[in-house]
Amino acid sequence: MAVEPVKKITVIAYKRYQNQVVDALARIGTVHVERVTGPDMLPPKELTEEEAQASRMCSFGVSQVEFLLGFMKEYQREKSGFLSTMIKEKYPMTADEFMRSWERVDLDKIYEECSDLGQRLIDQRDQKERLRQESDELERWTGLGVPLDEVGGGATFGVMPVRIAASDLEALTGELGARAPESDLEVVGEDGGNVNCFLIYHLGAEEDVTSVLSGCGHDTVSLPKGPLEPDRRLEQVRAELEEIGSEHEEVLDQVDGYREHIGVLEVLKEYLVNQRTKVETMTSFGNTRSTVVIEGWATEEGIEKTRERMGKLSDEIEVEASEPEEGDRPPVSLRNGKWIRPFEFLTRLYGVPNNREYDPTWLIAISFTVFFGFCIGDAGYGPVILIAFLLMRKYMPLGENIKNLLLVMCYGSACALVVGVITGSYFGIETKYLPQFMQSAVVFDALEDPLPLMGVCMGLGLIHMLSGTVVEFHDNWKAGNVADALIDQGLTLFFFIGTIAAAVLAIAGVIPVTVIYLVAGVALLGMIVLLGHGAKSVPGKAFGGLYETYNTLVGWLGDTVSYVRLFALGLATFVIGSVINTMSGMVRGMAPVIGILMMLLVLLVGHTFNVVINLLGAFVHPLRLEYVEFFGKFYEDGGRDFKPLQVESKTVIIEDKGSS
Repeated sequence: MAVEPVKKITVIAYKRYQNQVVDALARIGTVHVERVTGPDMLPPKELTEEEAQASRMCSFGVSQVEFLLGFMKEYQREKSGFLSTMIKEKYPMTADEFMRSWERVDLDKIYEECSDLGQRLIDQRDQKERLRQESDELERWTGLGVPLDEVGGGATFGVMPVRIAASDLEALTGELGARAPESDLEVVGEDGGNVNCFLIYHLGAEEDVTSVLSGCGHDTVSLPKGPLEPDRRLEQVRAELEEIGSEHEEVLDQVDGYREHIGVLEVLKEYLVNQRTKVETMTSFGNTRSTVVIEGWATEEGIEKTRERMGKLSDEIEVEASEPEEGDRPPVSLRNGKWIRPFEFLTRLYGVPNNREYDPTWLIAISFTVFFGFCIGDAGYGPVILIAFLLMRKYMPLGENIKNLLLVMCYGSACALVVGVITGSYFGIETKYLPQFMQSAVVFDALEDPLPLMGVCMGLGLIHMLSGTVVEFHDNWKAGNVADALIDQGLTLFFFIGTIAAAVLAIAGVIPVTVIYLVAGVALLGMIVLLGHGAKSVPGKAFGGLYETYNTLVGWLGDTVSYVRLFALGLATFVIGSVINTMSGMVRGMAPVIGILMMLLVLLVGHTFNVVINLLGAFVHPLRLEYVEFFGKFYEDGGRDFKPLQVESKTVIIEDKGSS
């Protein structure tokens, strides 16, 4: 349960084995490949034209697949639901099946055909939009019994379709009659607060007509040309729209036919990304005239697996291992037990520990589980969440990280069951309505007497922070910083643990009460005198000691109180559940049958909401306690995560991953 040591590993192979070696390393996932610096470092390998072309083809293939997936998503008739959007489908397969992904589909052919379909859909969309605009305009001019070709006027007269406000019609007609008597304004139809008019005028009066129109608000309408009247052209446009709609549906049917390739395309994309990564990884290889040298890091187990796998490829492939040298910064590999391993993602979420630090994952596993349990704190919700998440892990195609997250919350839900039993919380039902055997198991009544449970939460917080201080004491001692360990962490531990231990013994009557004050006083005096040891001057040491002592006491007090949030969240879960139960009781009396149905609906929806909203709080708030109160006492992070060259995918689950 710690940071697993890694060693330098060097794989030397003839260039003819290069692709086989890279493929084998990606399959077993044991070597974190990088250029390990050193005085005798070989010049880096340059990609051959064939390798560079392969990388470019992979990138082009990825762009083709992304276009196809986006195209099919854009034109799918039924949009994906929220759950299917959040949880991507997974495709379990062996490594060999994954490596043959390119054989399962003719990417170039599908890309060309879908590109043509996409262009047809775009053309149809543009044509439909143009026809819709024409239809909208023609609907306003169906009363015009003149062929559209004649709207433009003749040799001696002009014709102008205009749209004006109905309120301006009378004034405009009068002014045209006064200033341009050689004109005539006919109303063709009304459109809301506007009227569509047909203005006919003698060309000699065009200047006067234009002047009159400029004095009032109007829109000059541009009608389409053609031999038909507007009403007949409108019928024709509607027929064309219907025809285009039918053609559009036919094209969408063809697009739907390609949707059966979505799974294959998603797998192919992951394959191409991995192939490109393998090619690009080659640029970190050392290079000689006839060999390539792969350098990196591996664990002891990884070194043995690599030797075994390379031995199966050829006796001419050499694998060497050596200890890290001074100045090296090896990546960090976390190795924990089976039940603790799912919690590693919480550690990585904050940052990987550096090589000098202790891996806190097992402490997070215990504390996060307990904190999660307190935040839910219900013996009814706990088993429901536990069963739901176990079923999701078993039957849903989920990735490893999501499965780990669900398992973490399964542990927390089991703890919530225990907390619910000792606090008497079962779906928000008041304790007095519970069976007698459930009431007898209640240890803390959060509603009637909240202080004891608040004290328990603060006590858990104090233990949590003290454990972080112990870890920092260990790290400093191991690094040779004995003075820092004894002063900065030792005095803090002595103050809290010593004072608490003395108080317990005093309560038990083993020692007098004055010993409590003696222990606390000695610890405080030591803190005041020594905590400023980092300052250079004597006044600096004195004032530094006082300042650090004050900061330590006030900071620890504030941090300890912040753990009361565990009590508050658990109480909120119970109170909301209780309110939901009260509401269901109120609707039950509405009618004999409908009332019962309404009650069941309120219970189902209400308690589901309560579980969902409190699940979010039960994850976020304990995580905040881990990262701020706990990690703040000792954790520096800054390590580089151990990321071996391996088959990586968000949609593919390699069933024989790591096998040789």
